[in-house]
Amino acid sequence: MAQTEQHALKRTRRQQAALETRQKLIEAAILCMAKYGPAGVTLDRVTDTAGVSRGLVRHHFGGKRQLLISAFDRLADEQRAKFNGGDPTTEIDAVATLRTTVATSLRDAVGSRSRAHAWFGFWQAALRDPALGEVNERLYADERSRYVELFRAAAQQLGLVIDERQAGRGLQALADGMWNELVVDSRDFKIEEALELCNRFIDLTLKEGGAAREGSSDG
Repeated sequence: MAQTEQHALKRTRRQQAALETRQKLIEAAILCMAKYGPAGVTLDRVTDTAGVSRGLVRHHFGGKRQLLISAFDRLADEQRAKFNGGDPTTEIDAVATLRTTVATSLRDAVGSRSRAHAWFGFWQAALRDPALGEVNERLYADERSRYVELFRAAAQQLGLVIDERQAGRGLQALADGMWNELVVDSRDFKIEEALELCNRFIDLTLKEGGAAREGSSDG
């Protein structure tokens, strides 16, 4: 093997090792946030969980704060991937997509409890850290936009008249409340109940849109 190829291979291996270390630290930060909360996320706990030295936190992230921002970004990207999709105007059934989008989020609350508890910790930390708050606000804005777009597409498909912005904000608030309830106590509150309440909101919103359409026609 030529010397240049050896150097390239070593560089690739170093880059891969660095990437793996970053991923370990991010995942360790998420796990520690879920287990200990924001006050209990220390560098010692994170690095012990990741199985690396403390110096690597500074090397890869500059410090604990940037590591936590990167970890929260990871969670936000995961959540964004669950509710993002294609162009709502091309959805075959926007109403079905609305229901599926909500169901995916709520099922995740039950199926990924460690991730869900990490969310609670980061939300609490975001109240004191503007950078974490910005990550949270961007995610909520993206989620709300998705619901608004789907309500708009559903109204167009069904020929309804609705306030899609109000509908999207309302569904987001309701779904988030259901999500929190499922994480806090899923023994007395089941996901089927949460889904039923969210679907009822969707149905009532669209039903009112039908009434508005009829009223407009009568006028």
